[in-house]
Amino acid sequence: MAEIDSISVLICTYNRAELLNQTLETLSRATTPDRCAVEIVVVDNNSTDDTAAVARRAAASATWPVKYVHEHRQGKSFALNTGLSVAQGDVIALTDDDVLPSADWLVRIVSNFRAADDVVFVFGKVLPRWQISPPAEMLTVRARDIWGPLALVDYGDETIQHDAKTFGTRRLPVGANLAVRRDAIERIGGWRTDLGKVDNSLIAGEDHELCVRLFLAGFYSGVYDPAVSVRHLVPASRLTRRYFRRWFYWHGRTMARMADAVYLDLDLTRVPSIAGVPRFVYREFLQQCRRWAGRVGRSDALALLIEEVKLVEYVGFFSETWRSRMTSQQRHSAVATPQDGRATNECSR
Repeated sequence: MAEIDSISVLICTYNRAELLNQTLETLSRATTPDRCAVEIVVVDNNSTDDTAAVARRAAASATWPVKYVHEHRQGKSFALNTGLSVAQGDVIALTDDDVLPSADWLVRIVSNFRAADDVVFVFGKVLPRWQISPPAEMLTVRARDIWGPLALVDYGDETIQHDAKTFGTRRLPVGANLAVRRDAIERIGGWRTDLGKVDNSLIAGEDHELCVRLFLAGFYSGVYDPAVSVRHLVPASRLTRRYFRRWFYWHGRTMARMADAVYLDLDLTRVPSIAGVPRFVYREFLQQCRRWAGRVGRSDALALLIEEVKLVEYVGFFSETWRSRMTSQQRHSAVATPQDGRATNECSR
């Protein structure tokens, strides 16, 4: 049985004071795990609303210590790393500022870690709090393939073990409901800071990429426990086709930015490419174009949406790769020109 004596709840927030207040109030009513110290760490990522005041009020009345820290570098991964640096818990329990954890959330997390010595992470369901009723087709099993914009997780009602043998065959957790051993996060270097809503964009992927590095480091051992549940707010704005397109476009850009973590079985430096994009990705894109075209004009609206957003994802992938390549070339040119100039002046003297 693993010794877990403390747990830190880490919440990164940006201009959601009212929602954060609901999250902290819900946590204040949660059950404390036996023989386990609890603290809450709120990382304010440059909020301009009443976030600081909300955190102070929570600290004044909370059962557990509430730490408030400010991170001026914009991006969730910066905030996560700052929170990790001040958190004291053996386990870091991640959730978001628009999430309401269940009353036994911490108890269930700690019990799963204590059940076996090799458990590195625990996660569970992220269930919706709909601001408006969603289209019925979005609640189907088939729609789960495009639940990314909704940030929901429901992998069934059975406990599932995750290990190196199953990596790549099972869906990964998301940060709205994920607890990880602190020492494992520190040993792989924390979160990658070019991911995680950098500069208020929809670049994400920080949780996925963290899990990939846990796998590569030999630490990928965890539990999906459906009873470890939270409820996540789904605003009406996220239920529009426009938002789905936008999210998948940025998801494509995220995938390009972390391509090494996406294509683990390939050495991308040795793969033929065109304009920086691996050549096989163009082939996949054309195949996706055909799948999308085959759905146009048919009556299955969900099937068309699924193929459409997958197509948009490829557009995002191309966009990020080409932008990155252009930026790299410009930087190389900017560095080379002054050096050439200095060399010429020195030779002329």
